[in-house]
Amino acid sequence: MPLSRPLTLTPLSLGLLLASLPARAELPAPTPEARELLEITVSASPLGRTADDLVQPVTVLANESLASKRRGTIGATLEQELGVSSTDFGTGAGRPVIRGQSGPRVELLSNSLGTMDVSNLSPDHAVASNPLIARQIEILRGPATLLYGNSAIGGAVNVIDNRLPSFVTPGLNGQLEAFTGTVANERGVFGDINLGSGRHQLHADFTRTRADDYDIPGLADRDGDAGAGNGSLRNSFTRSDETALSYSLASEDGNSAGIALTRLESRYGLPGHGGHDHGGMPGAAEGSPFIDLEQTRIDTQLTRRNPWQGIESLRFRLGQARYRHTEFEAPGEAGTRFRNHETQGRAELVHAPRKGWRGVLGLQAGQRRFQSSGEEAYVNAGEQVATDSLGVFVIEERQTGLGKVELGLRLDQVSHDPSGDNPARRFTATSASAGLIHDLASDTHLKVSLSHAERAPALEELYADGPHLATETFERGNTRLRREQAQTLDIGIDHHAGRVDIEANVFYKQARDYIFLDVDTDAAGNAVRVDEDGVVEADGEFLSTRYAQTPATFIGYEAAVDVALLRQPAGQLGVRLFTDAVRGRFDDRANAPRQTPTRVGITVHGHYRDLAGNLGYTRYNRQDRVSLGESEAAGYDLLDADLTWRLPVSGRHLGRPELYVRGNNLLNAEVRRATSFIKDVAPAPGRGAVVGIRLPF
Repeated sequence: MPLSRPLTLTPLSLGLLLASLPARAELPAPTPEARELLEITVSASPLGRTADDLVQPVTVLANESLASKRRGTIGATLEQELGVSSTDFGTGAGRPVIRGQSGPRVELLSNSLGTMDVSNLSPDHAVASNPLIARQIEILRGPATLLYGNSAIGGAVNVIDNRLPSFVTPGLNGQLEAFTGTVANERGVFGDINLGSGRHQLHADFTRTRADDYDIPGLADRDGDAGAGNGSLRNSFTRSDETALSYSLASEDGNSAGIALTRLESRYGLPGHGGHDHGGMPGAAEGSPFIDLEQTRIDTQLTRRNPWQGIESLRFRLGQARYRHTEFEAPGEAGTRFRNHETQGRAELVHAPRKGWRGVLGLQAGQRRFQSSGEEAYVNAGEQVATDSLGVFVIEERQTGLGKVELGLRLDQVSHDPSGDNPARRFTATSASAGLIHDLASDTHLKVSLSHAERAPALEELYADGPHLATETFERGNTRLRREQAQTLDIGIDHHAGRVDIEANVFYKQARDYIFLDVDTDAAGNAVRVDEDGVVEADGEFLSTRYAQTPATFIGYEAAVDVALLRQPAGQLGVRLFTDAVRGRFDDRANAPRQTPTRVGITVHGHYRDLAGNLGYTRYNRQDRVSLGESEAAGYDLLDADLTWRLPVSGRHLGRPELYVRGNNLLNAEVRRATSFIKDVAPAPGRGAVVGIRLPF
């Protein structure tokens, strides 16, 4: 059955080019001081707040902080941030895990709209978001359902780029960057180019990266089988190309409108599945499965400042994407095909203070048409699932004698309508929150939030029925699943004074009807294994699983202390200590699967004249609190370093180039992340170095 609604430019999309509408607050000038990142406006906040002003814990990466952490996937870029890890499926795919939540519980956004891919369906599916050209990445830890709805019950990540600017930068400007590395013979080039004149702004960006199989510090298979690789992880190659073009019209009073077209093509191996050497070429040999994906996307945005009396701003975004990927068993042998055609729209209206209350009213709508076919089409095989969603929300804030109070309410309707024999399901989800920021002192703030969030089941949780090679599970959906509901209490404190910055949060989440992939057991309590047809077999290739619901509890903390050891005009030196942990359990005292272990680390950072660098050490503890059918993960130590030199040369129209070197996993530790489905056969990369150059103009 063909997918309906091909990607088109609707009249509404074209209409965005006919209006001049307003911009949000933009980034201040870059600064080497980490604390000044707190002054960056969080784009995910419609009210234009900084991270320090928000009740919810938020991490913002920008400027030098982001440049030193960029990796090929969004999961790898963020995996050492407070409360964040990665699903880690080689270097081709990696999705963030926030406070032990992943998949359909973490919303991934591109300029505040969803990535419109199928990455939440399986950990081997790449995210259609490019951290290499991001100018800012925001991590909302904890429920973000009020702003982003059903799929943000565990948190959200918003990647901001320059494709839809709300202001004009006169002349030609941008940045080019090229790099090469040792751990996988990786190499790449990417650029961000902008041309502004009068009210018109043109933008183009491109990315091209290549990597062969990456080096590991020993055998890939933890049990000693050399078939998956020894010294390098077979079938872990990656290649990716992305191009974007955009046009924006902006006025001096802050009104703007813009349109952007993006094309992504990517191919990457699936390590741990198949084991034949492909000679380091950007493809795969017989017996080595890989994924070939592409996405074409159109985004439009318009904003207007003070459109009517009492209204501060109105912003509208619309995105449409055609996505497909094919899973090849070997070159020329197409196995399973996934297609996803999706449209998302979002409108936000910020009103001026009224009786002390200032807030935002919002509307969000989405339409998705998903289809899978082939040997391992384990979700509604060969048929189409139509998913439609509509959400309305309101968030209000005001100052009181206790501090700033924030209240929010959201109502969502989500429907799944499969074209086959499976039943259609419709859900109404209600989310609400209350928060307080209380000033303990002028530079010390107490933040308390209480939220109730609900999530409709994802389509794979309802309609899965078949073998899933990536996770080596035979998954069965449950069309009788109910809404997932969770109450979360978050208490935080931050202190910014003199040479010391402190951030600390504790959270407690009680979930009712928590949806999880349960492992089938026999009469003796042992995990059941099956063949590709779901027939019980003692040494079957697949673990027999089904989606179920149970009460669950998650409790944890995050803490960091930054101390400025030296502050001089010529340079600065600081140290950062951090730690985080999460504990997830079901009411029957079973452990929640694939939870991040406790970790603690220290980073020394500084700059002197034209040199800047970081040296970081992180200890990951052993994770022995695992679920049935899941192996334990040994502890390990990570040592990373980077150094950037701003060269003392420049041209007439060029900025000063920056030469950088980055060392990853310098101790060559065997890293098997507890959050990875394939940790037993596919460790993370071993010791490696990257050398690159940035050229601003």
